[in-house]
Amino acid sequence: RLHAPKVRHRLLPRSVRCCSSSVEALLAGPRVSAEVRRVVDGLLGKGQEISAADAEVLFRATGPDLTVLASAADEVRRSTVGGEVTYVVNRNINFTNVCVKRCGFCAFSRTGVDHEGYYLPQEEVLRRAAEAAALGATEVCIQAGLPPNMDGKLYSEIGRA
Repeated sequence: RLHAPKVRHRLLPRSVRCCSSSVEALLAGPRVSAEVRRVVDGLLGKGQEISAADAEVLFRATGPDLTVLASAADEVRRSTVGGEVTYVVNRNINFTNVCVKRCGFCAFSRTGVDHEGYYLPQEEVLRRAAEAAALGATEVCIQAGLPPNMDGKLYSEIGRA
């Protein structure tokens, strides 16, 4: 059986003091936009949360703006959790690609009449989970489309197996 590690979540420390000298130097650079400078300075200098508009500014960051953003993110990570960086080895197991929605969220979904639609037997889902564990996975994500007439208990049955 796989067990998910316990993880504590915190978006941003209450007060991240700006900053390492490298981030300060980057922020002071002439090629960093005023918008990115304002948002990053607010995050690091004052610990402010960002608005949706500020998030859009950061999503558009390229070039020197992106360099400043990456350095600031690294500074937040370092001040929050130190020098240790971790990750989770996981595997996604899609037990069916049959879906009634056709929403476009996943490019691989098929209708029940498509010749490319599939349903994995429970034994195959379990085999793939065991294979993932043997390869060092600590997490398995069991997911699927929304097939027509799927029994609502299917996920809990797979989990119990």
